[in-house]
Amino acid sequence: MPPPLPESIPATLQELPPKWAHFCLGVESFLVNELGVDMEGKAFLTAFSGGIDSTALLLVLKYISRRNHGHVFALHLDHGLRAESPDEAAAAVALCKAADIPCTAIRRDVQAEALSMGMGIEEAGRHVRYALLEREREKLGAQHIALGHHLDDLCEDVLMRMLRGAGWPGISGMPGIDPDRNLVRPFLLTPKSTLRDFLHDLRVPWSQDASNADQRWKRNRVRHSILPLFVEENQSFTSSVARMWRMGRLDDDFWFRRCQMLQPGPLLAQHALEGAHQAERMRFYKHKLDAMGPGQALADSLFRLDAAWREQRIGAVIQFPGDKTAKIVSEGVVFRVKH
Repeated sequence: MPPPLPESIPATLQELPPKWAHFCLGVESFLVNELGVDMEGKAFLTAFSGGIDSTALLLVLKYISRRNHGHVFALHLDHGLRAESPDEAAAAVALCKAADIPCTAIRRDVQAEALSMGMGIEEAGRHVRYALLEREREKLGAQHIALGHHLDDLCEDVLMRMLRGAGWPGISGMPGIDPDRNLVRPFLLTPKSTLRDFLHDLRVPWSQDASNADQRWKRNRVRHSILPLFVEENQSFTSSVARMWRMGRLDDDFWFRRCQMLQPGPLLAQHALEGAHQAERMRFYKHKLDAMGPGQALADSLFRLDAAWREQRIGAVIQFPGDKTAKIVSEGVVFRVKH
């Protein structure tokens, strides 16, 4: 059974100990100044599992939203995978009630969903979770879906991207804000230990998910076996990842703005490519391909495309995932999706 709730939970920022009020204001500063979130009068839907991350997120958003005349809602999804999950759902609803935060609890048979969709359980759970969050966000009229990913999660994500062979700036980790999916990650540069201390000092309980220790899942192996080795070799590894994330966001924003200067449509004109550095051309190709829908443009294929353009192999066609093609023509490069 989850631990009991405290007799009372601070209702406002002013009721917090100064240390934790300052912490909450730091999260607000990250949202506003680094992620560009307008807090005034906005509503957040929190993905609330009842664990450390989402419990801390729920409370911090409550404090900073109310001072900005906004609102916070919670959605708890019971995946139906563990015997203790109904108790955790009840505890999540009880905590939200004690914190005066509206909460919706939904139970889904994720194992059955995984079978019907032909996915693994982890992937199916993620698919169901995000679909429900977006549906609830629309119903509530909230502007943002808030996720509890923190700096430790960012470090794991960077290592997993390294294992997959990601390039720059993707290797710098998950975005802090994803406008296309209405997602925001307020804790992305906050260590998990800070969240634990925050809840401990407020005497607010959280649930422990035993599956987080199951090393059959790659993310758990990275968390428990690989990441500690990096930290052992470099005690400042998490800080280094945070700096790399910031540099990655700057580069990503620069290239996005640079690519916005290209003419829209399937043709990447010769005049845009001539005189451009290879790094620019590679970004231009990727920008055009990404705009065509799903399918990751792999670096090796981008290099082949650039070689074909430099050698002016008119008529050469390079294939990309998602049934995308790039064809060298006298006017430049034409990008298509095969139908």
